[in-house]
Amino acid sequence: MKVEINDVHIQEAEHIFIGGNEFDKKERIPFIKNLETCDLLAVPGSGKTTALMAKLYCLSKQLPFKDGSGILVLAHTNSTVNEIEKELKKHCPNLFEYPNFIGTIQTFVNRFLANPANYIKYDSYIAKNDDEIYGKEVADFFYKLEWKKKEDVSQKLKNLLYGKANHNRLNISTVEKNENTINFIFHLKFDLINRKILYGEKDTTLFKFGGSANDHYLEIENWKENLFRNGILSYKDSFSIAKWYLHNYPNIKEQLQHRFGYVFIDEMQDLEKYQIDIIDDIFFSKKSKTIIQRIGDPNQSIYNKVKEECDWEPRNIKYLNGSNRLSSKNADLVNCFTYRNEEENFKVVGERKLLNGEKEIHPHLVLFTKETKEHLKIKFEEIIRDHDLHKIEAKKKGFKIIGWTGERTNVGDGNLCLHTVFGYNKLSKTKKEDFDSLSKYLQLFNQEKETLEGARKSILNALIAILRFEDKKIVKKIRGKSVERFYTKSDLIEYIKAYPNNEIYEDFKSKLFYWCFDLVSSKNYRLVFNSVKKFIENELKEWFDLKINHKTLLFIFEFNDENKIKNKKIIQDHLGIEVATIHAVKGQTHCATMYVETAYKKPIYETLKLKETSLNKSSKKQQSKTIPLYKEKQSCETPTGIEALKMMYVGFSRPTHLLCFAVLEENVKDDLDKYRNADWIINDDLLKK
Repeated sequence: MKVEINDVHIQEAEHIFIGGNEFDKKERIPFIKNLETCDLLAVPGSGKTTALMAKLYCLSKQLPFKDGSGILVLAHTNSTVNEIEKELKKHCPNLFEYPNFIGTIQTFVNRFLANPANYIKYDSYIAKNDDEIYGKEVADFFYKLEWKKKEDVSQKLKNLLYGKANHNRLNISTVEKNENTINFIFHLKFDLINRKILYGEKDTTLFKFGGSANDHYLEIENWKENLFRNGILSYKDSFSIAKWYLHNYPNIKEQLQHRFGYVFIDEMQDLEKYQIDIIDDIFFSKKSKTIIQRIGDPNQSIYNKVKEECDWEPRNIKYLNGSNRLSSKNADLVNCFTYRNEEENFKVVGERKLLNGEKEIHPHLVLFTKETKEHLKIKFEEIIRDHDLHKIEAKKKGFKIIGWTGERTNVGDGNLCLHTVFGYNKLSKTKKEDFDSLSKYLQLFNQEKETLEGARKSILNALIAILRFEDKKIVKKIRGKSVERFYTKSDLIEYIKAYPNNEIYEDFKSKLFYWCFDLVSSKNYRLVFNSVKKFIENELKEWFDLKINHKTLLFIFEFNDENKIKNKKIIQDHLGIEVATIHAVKGQTHCATMYVETAYKKPIYETLKLKETSLNKSSKKQQSKTIPLYKEKQSCETPTGIEALKMMYVGFSRPTHLLCFAVLEENVKDDLDKYRNADWIINDDLLKK
């Protein structure tokens, strides 16, 4: 299948996506026209997603392809998928129709592989694909296991797992050991093809079918397969059963190759090896005619845990080095933080155009103390106003304060995090659908839409969670078979509708409406909590013959104000400055960003991590340190330093205009001349308070 990008369509894409400006002929036009298997390494703010959307727009003009194939577009996060859909759907709706597919890699694997595989192997479609729900199942499994008794000849499974999880971990409490074991079980990998249970980064075999610990293997396998039968899968389980599916039904690969002639994957640096492998297994083979293009930046691999090397190994590399977001001063600084530069071919170059006599703003180093930390937000607002950024068009990109560590459990140690400085609350930012308490369901639902939809969905999700705790199932006909399944929201509604007493449905509808209305309009969270709890303990209990077991009691036990931050004053500003973690803002563009250094378990802040772990790459001796904060090309060689390097690379590359780095004065007081020589503006106003 020979397809070529039409210049006319590129011009149309320029009008749609970049306001009639032209894509540059050095990097972006060649990428848009390139329809060969390759990988694109793109610096922050290079417009890689915009260039990808332009390419997709041009390809959509040639749909349907003559061979009947379509386009597969995958990303790591829903936000990127939503961005692509928002920008493209109105201009090329055919791209969102069969045979094309646009979604996350998780939704792709679930839809085309894991869901049919789970039905074939376990007679169940996926009901809940969620790590939090799976984590609760793991905890239940662990606590139900029996310890070895004195009279027992052989070890019990619980003792073996407990010992393995806590090997060489001394001086920790029983509670911590239990949590370690639950975490160990959670991360076990299940090889469904060879019937093995693996653990650790090297996939060491823990138990296998037919092995010396066959009984222990079967005990875990029976538990795990029962979850599959009930449609409860962790995110990683989807890939395990998808792998089994491809192994046993290899013709699926040919079908997918025929359906998708082009595969584009964004955010490649965030994919893990098992995700990369399954895509390559399907599409990247000698016989496959599918064109695969993968896009990302290995320097931004901070998802989940920061890795020294991301799992993505680029092949046939192309580059986007020019950043439309960054000014030259900010880009020069960010470039010093690149860890992977692919033989110097990868370089962050600032290409943001200055408008209307605008002058570049130097990066600002804001010094503060633990006593003046609460003034940081006000200081950030002052600097924004000093440069009149609140008056320019770019202010629409927003002003954000960001940090590595959002919250910590031990906040009394004096180490700073976003919570202790700004009252940041992670739960208030969540957009999850499942929570561990009724209180959270009634407060943390999606409130972006000004309708009752988010509240209604969340209340119904809370009710079916209780039915799951109580092990209440419904018999369904699936492909002619009668199978037991946990209730869905629609099953719950239909059950109440069909209840012998016809009046209860109308009563339930009325209650549901007023609960939603009070949550959305009046935010009477405690009042609604008490009403819903009473409903569960009475009507729901009667309708479904519930026992109200310990899980349910814990779930509905008490109301907690999830949005209240204890002993913290919320610092008001007039510019809508938001506070978020670096992970939360990855991929975003801001007008102005303040990066605040934080510490997690140890009092080691970013400035100290770079100073203490930078080594000269030509020597293992700690002789000539090169610190990227001084606009020196980084020389980090230790995991701690590389971790800080990548976080700062992501954080520093967010703003179009102003970058502020807020640091504890005690960490940099001896190095201020080096910062000045590196073009930083030193702001020490907070030291005078």
